[in-house]
Amino acid sequence: MESALAQPTRLIEYPSDLSTCNSLAVDGKQLLFLRSQPGGTQFVVVLGFYAGQKEDVVTKDLIEPVNEASREAIACRLVQDCGQAHILFL
Repeated sequence: MESALAQPTRLIEYPSDLSTCNSLAVDGKQLLFLRSQPGGTQFVVVLGFYAGQKEDVVTKDLIEPVNEASREAIACRLVQDCGQAHILFL
């Protein structure tokens, strides 16, 4: 029997410098993604939604992954900005 309780949000830790990321506002959250360099096949790697920072030995940025149900809608929004690039979700 499946539990009726919501699953806890899984956060991914990234190094503290996300300055090379592009961002897009989605439902009041900041979606972070990276674009490949111009030339050749274009890729967009979606990291997820920015969720704050964690201070440990090294300060790390926390990213909330994009859930499966939202991926198609987000891909459609990214196509407007990124053209025909291949979109990958982590």
